[in-house]
Amino acid sequence: MRKALFLIILAALSPLVYGQQYLEIGVFGGASNYQGDLAPVAFVPKETHSAFGAYYKFNLNYWFGLKAGLYSGFISGNDDNSTEEWKQERNLHFVSPVYEANAVFEIFLKRYNPKYRWNIASPYVYFGIATFRFNPRAQYQGVWYELQPLGTEGQGNPAYPDRKRYPLQQYSYPVGFGIKGSLNKYWNLGIEIGYRKTTTDYLDDVSTTYIAKELLLADNGDIAWQLSNRTDEMNGGTEILRDDKKYRGDDTNKDWYIFTGMTLSRNHEVKGWDGKKYKASDNPKKPGLRKSRKKMQCPGVNLKL
Repeated sequence: MRKALFLIILAALSPLVYGQQYLEIGVFGGASNYQGDLAPVAFVPKETHSAFGAYYKFNLNYWFGLKAGLYSGFISGNDDNSTEEWKQERNLHFVSPVYEANAVFEIFLKRYNPKYRWNIASPYVYFGIATFRFNPRAQYQGVWYELQPLGTEGQGNPAYPDRKRYPLQQYSYPVGFGIKGSLNKYWNLGIEIGYRKTTTDYLDDVSTTYIAKELLLADNGDIAWQLSNRTDEMNGGTEILRDDKKYRGDDTNKDWYIFTGMTLSRNHEVKGWDGKKYKASDNPKKPGLRKSRKKMQCPGVNLKL
């Protein structure tokens, strides 16, 4: 079934793939953010971090391209940023790196061809699939602890056989948009924002309910309990006991991470490019620069375009 679908898509695109195929190698620089239980709204300034990437793209024609990239960033969230009292009392936080390998299909909304001055800018959208690695950590008494091995919500505890330790390698589904322009026929500059819907609710190590203190202490240890229930730090040392009837997070929504920034790329091996001067137009309906200069009786019309 998948093979048949691939052949159908390939057949549908084949009439569009002509003439101006070329390769593009680029870099990305910008910011990374997270949206989930510890940050219901993305782009919290305090939780914005730097991100970098590189990509390799095959442009099929003026409208479509296939792109593969490697991106890395840092994400974080903190209940201290919330205005809701129960979240401030929950008092959780996390930080995590994100390393992503992606493959996306890019669609220009306006004909884009950096070889010609008539088609040097266009908005675009993209969608695809990615695999990424993360590793949430939290700080307790000045020491940073990796949260996944601790099982702060009872993962790996015999009393909760349905709560497995979540994998640190997961999949996400990138979808984004941007605008791109050519500086000349070889160099492109763009700006884009890309959302990643993940297959996990544990980017932040927060998803479902607490478990009883005695159960967590017995099988996961004291540090697991301290990082699971941090209400005593907001209550003057008085601990508010929680059990599996009290929600720690919302398991109905998966987490997101976001890459926002600028791209700089160079075009290579452009089919049909002759290395001559930057052309005015490849569209016979548009007269281009030379004919316009002739009409205006401008000097120097003998241009070899």
